[in-house]
This record gives sequence, structure tokens and C-alpha cells, in this order.
Amino acid sequence: MTVSFDYYGNPIPAYRARLGAGGVFAIALAVLLNVTAAAGLIWVAVNQQRVTDQLVVWNFEPGTDIESYSDRVGFTDEGRFLFYASRPAITAGESFDEVCGSHKEDIGILGCYRPFDRTIFLFDVTDDRLDGIEEVVAAHETLHAAWARMGETERARIGALLETEAAKLLDYPGFAETMDFYARAEPGQRQNELHSILGTEFRELSPELEAHYARYFVDRGVVVALHETSNAVFTEQAAALATLTAQIEGLAASIEADYASYNAGYDGLNGDIESFNSRASSGSFETQAEFDAERNALVARQADLDTLYSSIDARVAQYDGLLAQLEALNATSAALNEAINITPRDTTETTE
Repeated sequence: MTVSFDYYGNPIPAYRARLGAGGVFAIALAVLLNVTAAAGLIWVAVNQQRVTDQLVVWNFEPGTDIESYSDRVGFTDEGRFLFYASRPAITAGESFDEVCGSHKEDIGILGCYRPFDRTIFLFDVTDDRLDGIEEVVAAHETLHAAWARMGETERARIGALLETEAAKLLDYPGFAETMDFYARAEPGQRQNELHSILGTEFRELSPELEAHYARYFVDRGVVVALHETSNAVFTEQAAALATLTAQIEGLAASIEADYASYNAGYDGLNGDIESFNSRASSGSFETQAEFDAERNALVARQADLDTLYSSIDARVAQYDGLLAQLEALNATSAALNEAINITPRDTTETTE
């Protein structure tokens, strides 16, 4: 045994440590705590975005409108978490356009998810006819936030499912046009946009996709119903405009054709009347019956032309009434377009 000495040369007693059960437990607990702490540090390192999101959510104070959007959409806890982690803000006018906006191609931008600072901006739609549209946009942008947080493996898996569904929708009204717009406006983001569009606008999806979206929505049908209701305002307006425009164009064509027929008919009638009068003056008619027959034919032709004119006149009045209806519909469309952040096209602009 090695003996140690103190400063004065006296031997120092050696004490052998003796571990009882309590000591073993203390060391084991210390090791466990160290392992747990290490595991926690590893989890934080691997899940830095989740930690950041949690800090944001803890410090984010949603306004009543934002809370209402979240409640009405029916987010799950995870969906609400991602929505709030994106610090959603409602704004309008130039302040909205500065962060989200473009009015190219007469497309109304109602929201955007900015990946560089992971924030959501929503356009303030105040038209009561479009009730629900803001909630749909909020859900759409939140799904962008979800996509941004997926790993490459999960994106590949979900992306394949999205493409399978998209292939079934090629003939769906407006779908191809929508995807063409995004291809031009946001190249390289096709599956990202599909993830938000399919998740908020289409009811019948594959079981695998439904299971995926169930992470974010208690009942995805709720947000799809909001989309259908608000979108119906535009589809019904477009249908009414198309029907009215077709009526106006058809009526205008018939009026134009009948005016041409009326003018040609009267030109011919006037010539025949002049010939009849000339022959009557020169005594060319051999009998009264012959005179009366030709005169009656001319009178009948004039009556037919007058009837045609009355018909044209009535259709012109109808045409004017339809134009008034079209003007009213166009005013409604302009108001709806303004409500969804579409600036009227300046027809005075010229291109170089």
C-alpha cells in the first residue's frame, strides 16, 4: 500500500472508498442524467427548426381574426402550431403587395408564405360575399409551411402521391390553367403548390394523402367546403357573364342580319313601287284586276317589312336591356376582383 505523508512528514491514513447501494444508485442516476442531457442536446441539434418554431409560438399573440381563421379551418394541434409558428399577419393595400404581391396576368394574390423568414401574410378580404375565402388561403399557406419543414425523403413520398392525384385532374375545370400559372410564377415549386391546392380544394384524395393531411386538419372536408362556397361566387358570376354575353352576341347577330334584310327588302320594294306607278300612269295595266293584284302584292310586301322592322325594334330594346344587365354584372365582377386584390387592367398602356 502506498503511504502518503503530510507537510511535516507524518503518515496520512489511507481510506478505501466503500460503495453501498445508495452510492451505486447515485452514480447510476448521474450517468443517466448525463445520457439524458446528451440525448436532449442531440435532439435539439437535429430538430433546431422545431425548437425555433416552439419559441415563436410561445411568443406569438394571435389576434382575434387569426384565432377565428384557425378555429374555422379546424386545424389539429399540429396545424395550429405551424400556422402560429409562421406568425400570420393580415394586411392589405400596398403594404401587402410589398411582401406578397404581383398583379401580373390579372391574378389576385391573397396570401403568401415567405420561406426565407418562414412567415405568412394574408390579404384582408372584406367582401361578405366571399365569406370563408381568407380561411382557405390561411390553410393553403400553412400547408406551405408544412412542406418547408419536410425532409427530402418525406417530400419524395408525398410528392409521388400528389402527382398521382394531379394526373386524375387534368380535365378538371381550371386545374391545368392554375398549374400553368404556378409553373410560370414559381418555377420548381410544382409539388409544393400541389400540396397546398389538393389539400384545401379537392374532396376525393387517396387514403395515403388523407392520412397525411389528417396531421393538419381535424376534418379536411371543412376547409374544402369553405373553398367550394367562396369559389362558387366566382363560378356563378362567370357562368352568368358567359350566358349573358352569348345572348347579347346572338341577338346582335340576328338584328344585324335582319337590318340588312330589311334595308335590301325596302330598296327592292321602292324600286318595284316606282315601276308600278310608272306603268299605272302610262296605262300599262289591261285590267283593274291585274292592277289590284300587283298593288296588293306591293302592300303585303310593305306590311311584311314593317313587321320585320317592329321585330328588329323590339330586339334592339331587348339588346339595350341585356347591355344594362351586362354592365351591372361587370360592376359586380369589378367589385369582386377588387376584393380579391386584382387591379383593373390599364387599357391605355402600350408595350414597346
